[in-house]
Amino acid sequence: MKRPLFYCILLLSVYLNSCVTYIEKDLDIKSKLVLFGYLVPQLDTTIISLSNSVSMFATYDKLPKPIANATIEISENNIDWIKLTFNEPWQHYFITQTDFPIIEGKTYYIRASAPEYETVFSSCKVPFFRETNLNLRIEEAKNDIHNGDVYSGLHYHCYYEWDDYPREDNYYIFCRNYSNWYYYYDWENNNHIPYDSILYHYCSNVWDEKNYPCIFSDKGQDGKKMSILLSLFYYNYDNNSDEYNVTLLQTDENCYLFEKSYYEFWDMSDFQSFMLEPMQLYTNIKNGYGVFGAFVMRDYSFEFEEPTKLISFSRETTSIP
Repeated sequence: MKRPLFYCILLLSVYLNSCVTYIEKDLDIKSKLVLFGYLVPQLDTTIISLSNSVSMFATYDKLPKPIANATIEISENNIDWIKLTFNEPWQHYFITQTDFPIIEGKTYYIRASAPEYETVFSSCKVPFFRETNLNLRIEEAKNDIHNGDVYSGLHYHCYYEWDDYPREDNYYIFCRNYSNWYYYYDWENNNHIPYDSILYHYCSNVWDEKNYPCIFSDKGQDGKKMSILLSLFYYNYDNNSDEYNVTLLQTDENCYLFEKSYYEFWDMSDFQSFMLEPMQLYTNIKNGYGVFGAFVMRDYSFEFEEPTKLISFSRETTSIP
């Protein structure tokens, strides 16, 4: 009974071995510029990172690195351009809101050039902030199933509920502690360093009950009340009240598609093998890679005197000095 399986494995091993191609030298693939940046009216500085692409088989000395000798320019009309400044310690390009204001509803253009690279271009439109009436609802739960496990004891379900703005495409991302993850601290040099991209870092996102980042489109739900169940929410019994803070990003389509593809890429990378097709990250950079997008943001704070009783709510605009 076991012989057919043995012969199948033997034939499969011979077949797979015949498919192997040995590469004796680096592939001659031209490197391109990789640009990352989001426009945010609520932040006082626009930060853009620029690096290079590499082939899958690149050697260590050809790995991506910041490009310092580039020219990055931004425009509000695709005619008059303003040059960004390169910051040597941070290895990023930046321009302040004072020098170049970012305004909701406007379209902006960007271009970047560097020696030995093709010039890259992109554009994006900053979305308007739309009031969503975001609400946090917490319910007691018992004897239910989460990720295949039975939770027989008392626990709480936490829901975000909000009203989608009708008759337009809307995209939402929920994050926590925005001011903490926009920068990381360089202890060796006693300095705060901005991340390469504002969003795609594991500590930033809020996760739903299936452990997916809370990144949503209103496709099929235009103008409706939207709701998500978050990962298990436990009340802090050591305090008389419990505060819950969240930042809501209302993004353009570029930001949404890139962040969505980024997390899908990392989700798939845990199971990658030679049998799977490589996954393509979203990009809207002409002649290169990366993303140039925009979002508006609001901080929300909810306070409870007990798990299911909301006693206060506040909303404020985030600003990072």
